[in-house]
Amino acid sequence: MDEKKKNILHVRPPTFTSGVATGIAITGPTDDGFVHLHFFRESQRITHDDVPTRSQSPNETEFAWGRAEPNIHLQREELAVISVPMDRVQLMAQALGRAAQFVEQLREPPVRGPNKVA
Repeated sequence: MDEKKKNILHVRPPTFTSGVATGIAITGPTDDGFVHLHFFRESQRITHDDVPTRSQSPNETEFAWGRAEPNIHLQREELAVISVPMDRVQLMAQALGRAAQFVEQLREPPVRGPNKVA
């Protein structure tokens, strides 16, 4: 068997971005033959603070920031939608499954025994 190597260049489009996803939703298959992977992250943000105030004169306001009550809004931010041709979904799912197994092995405590080193 004649074995050769092929150099594959990795490129990023001008619109490339990176983010931390905490979840995924899957839609499809659609009429155009794609399954769509929606990567999102759940986060929270403070939309405003309710701050107690007092006024000792008409043009003076004192804010009690130490007693401010934040109004927190939970949100799901969609980071990216990746469209995958249906004939590639199984291959990609297997690759993600192998990645999940690898991560799970890293979490397992080391095995100790007479022939094992931890």
